[in-house]
Amino acid sequence: MSERTNENAFSSFMGFLFTAIGFAVGVGSIWRFPYLLGTNGGALFLIAYVAIILVIGIPLLTAEITMGFKTQKTAVLAYRALAPRQRIWSYAGYAHLLAALLIISYTLPIYAWILGYLYHAAAGTFAGMDSAALGAFFQAFTGNTGLVAAFAALNLVITVVIVNGGVKRGVELLTKVFLPVLGVIMAVLIIAGFRMPGSSKGLDFLFRPNMENFGLASLQTALGQAFFAVGIGMLASMVFGSYIKNPRENIGKSSFIICVALISAGLMAGLMIFPALFSAGFEATSSVGLVFMTVPLVFNTMPGGAILGTLFFFGFYIAAITSSVGVAEAVVGMFMDQFAMSRKKALAVTLTFMTVVGWFCLPAGRFFAICDALTNNYILPLGALAIAIFVGWIWGADNFVDATNVQSPFARTWLKVSVQYVSPIVIAFIFLTSVL
Repeated sequence: MSERTNENAFSSFMGFLFTAIGFAVGVGSIWRFPYLLGTNGGALFLIAYVAIILVIGIPLLTAEITMGFKTQKTAVLAYRALAPRQRIWSYAGYAHLLAALLIISYTLPIYAWILGYLYHAAAGTFAGMDSAALGAFFQAFTGNTGLVAAFAALNLVITVVIVNGGVKRGVELLTKVFLPVLGVIMAVLIIAGFRMPGSSKGLDFLFRPNMENFGLASLQTALGQAFFAVGIGMLASMVFGSYIKNPRENIGKSSFIICVALISAGLMAGLMIFPALFSAGFEATSSVGLVFMTVPLVFNTMPGGAILGTLFFFGFYIAAITSSVGVAEAVVGMFMDQFAMSRKKALAVTLTFMTVVGWFCLPAGRFFAICDALTNNYILPLGALAIAIFVGWIWGADNFVDATNVQSPFARTWLKVSVQYVSPIVIAFIFLTSVL
């Protein structure tokens, strides 16, 4: 008998919200969204991004959560319960599982880097370094496979301890405690950045409408960022839906709150990084270069920089671990539901997969790139397309909106039209443009 029936449930609606927000607000919100905002037209990109989440992101997130909520089952079994005569659709559930497993495995080097930089920031290693020295440090640190493996092992231990605690004492407790801490850290760093002379240049970079930098490519970028930030097809939302036990819960409202939190976190990350960055006289760079080779230089120019730098990387790790543990919990929950495993056995299987795949990805080289491209360019878009088509046309749009407990006629129509028509077209567009 599976432990799932008694153990896998949130303690309350707030427990679900904190866990779902923790899953959504990952490393992409901290290092990717702010840069895209600043380099793709500022306010124009923000308007497009918010519009896309409203039109597509919220309905698709609602659809995925509702599949688990309605059936009280995870992925494969949810598809089978909603369309028992069309079992071929249940294979999409395995695609969601594969995506989740790959995501929590091949990203292990990133979590190890964050932990490593948290340690070095606290130890004062970066004090006095210039850009050349910090670049050399990054190359030496990431190239030290043994050291990176040690930090990756520490991250795995943290993950195991949290997931082994179950839903209420594990991932839910983690997000309830540390998401407010993350919010406080971001607020402190935003205030510190605003107090630096010339910080207004960072606000101009983020928000000034710039038609020259906004075009069709920017719109496509906004589509991709919104799609992946919401996390459609990553398994977690469907599994978390199955953990909601109140049959009257308004899933549409929940999805709206999660997406608002996601947008807010991205904006706060931009305000946390770029005013201080421009005040210190540095140029904005993308992704890895921004966080690991530029941000430490900024803190070297700030009063109390060692403390603020430590807070930054601690907050960065909070965003990373709440997202990673959320996905890991979803994988474990599916193994428990699908194969009637105990939590410990399901966790052992998950940990084994993470360790094997993660080991080959530690150099963050070719295999890492293959896993990243396979997941983001193929498995996730096709999985999301399967959700949209299945919910809109196989299970049925009317059945879907009835199960959401949404009462507003406008919201019900919006959900139906988006899932049935708009979302499949947009997902197909994202998929084709990413592979052609």
